[in-house]
Amino acid sequence: MKALPTAGFEVPDRYNKDILHLMIVDAHSLYVYWEISDRRRWLVSQHFECDYASMPKVIRLYDVTSLYFNGSNAHGYWDVTTTSEANNWYLHHLGAGRTYLVDIGTYTWEREFIPLLRSNSVVTPNDTETKWGEPMQTVVLEAHAERVYNRIKPYFFENIQAYSPYVR
Repeated sequence: MKALPTAGFEVPDRYNKDILHLMIVDAHSLYVYWEISDRRRWLVSQHFECDYASMPKVIRLYDVTSLYFNGSNAHGYWDVTTTSEANNWYLHHLGAGRTYLVDIGTYTWEREFIPLLRSNSVVTPNDTETKWGEPMQTVVLEAHAERVYNRIKPYFFENIQAYSPYVR
């Protein structure tokens, strides 16, 4: 059996995709990595009429614990300014048992945050043991309502049975 040549098989530096992914490290730390496509970089630089590389890169971390997050109702948010060449970052000193998500974006001259990408949400683990019988995480209060922004309660779907000609 011939060995495969090792030359020519390199992992690219970029895949030219828009991606922002948030991951849990431990109860008080998160890791985020991202890639912003050339097309989005070009659109942002055209909109602001400046070079994308010269714009500030900002990670905005939202605490959205027990919320239906609509983009402006977070419990709080924190901004972290990164270096222009960074494509990943660690976020430390966070609360345990909280739900977080991040945006990557930039600032305008007036210091207004402009989001470019939004990540998935993650729940940091508790840093204490859960007592027997207690729920491991809280339930969003809106989930108990009959209708929330035209959502239907889950029990409607759970009680539907599939049709089968063999069931009597």
